[in-house]
Amino acid sequence: MARTRKRKATFGTTMGVSSIIAILVILVLVVFSALSITTSKADLRLSQKVADGVKAFYDADATAEDMMAAAAETIALGGNWSATLSENGYSISSATGGTFITYTVPIDENRNLEVNLLADNDGRLTRKLWQVVPAKEWVPDDSIKLYNP
Repeated sequence: MARTRKRKATFGTTMGVSSIIAILVILVLVVFSALSITTSKADLRLSQKVADGVKAFYDADATAEDMMAAAAETIALGGNWSATLSENGYSISSATGGTFITYTVPIDENRNLEVNLLADNDGRLTRKLWQVVPAKEWVPDDSIKLYNP
C-alpha cells in the first residue's frame, strides 16, 4: 500500500499582506491629497482677504493724501480757510503754534484712517497723526457664566 501524504493547504498570505499594504498606501495618499486641497483653498481665501484689505488701505491712503493736498491749496489761497475747511468736512481746532486739521477716511466697515495735520502760522502743513483706527468700539462679550464657588 502506498502511503499518501496529506498536503497542508497554503493560503496566499504573501499576496494578502501586499494587497493590504497597497490599499493602506493608497488610502494615505488620498487623505494627504484631500488635506492638501483643503489647505490650498483656505490659503487662497486668506490671501484674497489680505489683498483686498491692502488695496482698501491704499485707496483710503490716496484719498487722505488728496484731502491733505486740497487743505494745503485752501490754506494757500488765504482768507478764512478754517471756515472753508470746516464746511468741507474737516474738523478744525486751535492749538499753540497753529491750527489742527483733523479728518477721517473710511477704509472698510471695520477700520478708518485717521489724519491729524498741524497748520502753522505760516500756512505749512505738518503730519501729526496718520494711523488706522477701529471704526467702532470693541465691546467684550461677558455673557459666559463662569463657575464662581
